[in-house]
Amino acid sequence: MIFHPKVLIPKKGRFVFKGEVKASLAPALHKPVFHELWQSFTFGLSTLAASSSDRCVFTVGEAVPIEPFDCDYTVNIEPHGICVCARDEKNLIRGFFTLLDRFYAVESETADALAADCCQIKDSADIQSRMIHYCVFVETELWEVKRFLRLCAALKYTHVVLEFWGMLKYDALKELSWQHAFTKEQLRPLVREARELGLELVPMFNLWGHASAARVMHGKHVVLDQNPSLQTYFSEDGWCWNIQSEKVRALLRQVREELLELCGEGAYFHIGCDEAYNFDFNEESMQALIDYINGVSAEMKAKGRRVLMWGDMLLYRHGHYNPKNRYTCNAPTPDSERFFLERLSRDIVIADWQYRAPEAPVETCAVFRDAGFDCILCPWDEGRAQIDAALSTVKEQKLMGYMHTTWHTLTAGMPYVTLMGVGGYENIEGYSIVKARPQTAALLRKVMPAGGDYEKAGWAKFDVGCKW
Repeated sequence: MIFHPKVLIPKKGRFVFKGEVKASLAPALHKPVFHELWQSFTFGLSTLAASSSDRCVFTVGEAVPIEPFDCDYTVNIEPHGICVCARDEKNLIRGFFTLLDRFYAVESETADALAADCCQIKDSADIQSRMIHYCVFVETELWEVKRFLRLCAALKYTHVVLEFWGMLKYDALKELSWQHAFTKEQLRPLVREARELGLELVPMFNLWGHASAARVMHGKHVVLDQNPSLQTYFSEDGWCWNIQSEKVRALLRQVREELLELCGEGAYFHIGCDEAYNFDFNEESMQALIDYINGVSAEMKAKGRRVLMWGDMLLYRHGHYNPKNRYTCNAPTPDSERFFLERLSRDIVIADWQYRAPEAPVETCAVFRDAGFDCILCPWDEGRAQIDAALSTVKEQKLMGYMHTTWHTLTAGMPYVTLMGVGGYENIEGYSIVKARPQTAALLRKVMPAGGDYEKAGWAKFDVGCKW
């Protein structure tokens, strides 16, 4: 089992079932995706025959419901039934995944069956905003996006930040995507299913650096490699948007509108703004950038959203930081850090990405917090210590939440996705990457079975050639 709830009271006996199971469930669960998940989490041995309930419950048989007065959701498993109760629909979905995690197959003289040990569960999240950042690269296939979204829902993340690296076709400018990019029509079913699974999709488009929509180490550029005549939209090296240009601002405004329409209602928009190489940190340039970002923030606030932005360009590498934590801080002086932090809108949420900070606390978060910003900490999968330091810092400093990032290393980093998801609920001191690997593989098989397709099995398309 992956999940270890805060309160788990074992009881004698077990609930045994197979074949068609009659269930009464809230409208949030009365959808095809949950029927599909039930069948795959029961190894194809059981299906649901569902009827609607006007309560926030999932009930099979005669189990007594436990009201969630002091927690997010409860699960009660008795010999003659099971019942999940929650304080709202999203927590009912999370309780449902906790229930599915407890099913196991049992041998029978006639036909294999399923069982869940009797117990009572009460559980709540320690960290309310549990985000994950996912890049849709040129190499990413549509089924991989769908599977990843399902995995995130099963791990009880609250938000998925979607960043399309030249892989979404925009009406605003055809060169913003490579020729084989996904259309909105291809993505809409995935967006709809993600929302049904309780996830909020956060649209993202980098409005400053990373304008090439490709990794800088490979030198590709989605726009200029297709149409070099659009050079005036960018800095001389092509890496940053020319945010001083009104035509660029208008283009990026339309991009934001298209992403908002695709992803649906939500509380955030991620504008990136990291690693703006060759930026001239003079007062005029910094003020122009601040005015630009504050303008986008005001635009989003009028739509009921808050801007998320990476924090590296705002930070100076102070000498008093723990030297064992190699912080990413791209502002050249303390004065430039102060200039930004004094003038940026406090409506902006800072996403502080620190990938080489293995010791808690991660100190840069306090810089933003003390300046009056809401801050979320964003680790990567560069070692287990990164995960532990991030989780403890978020909890101890009572930060807004975390955003685990995956970037180009998702194949090796898939177990870290599991650890961060679980860590939003419980102490993961006893977990290890070694143990998380088979657990994550088992979870992937259940959220989206490969159907015998070798390339879709596991999280690497091939065994030979993988360095992990």
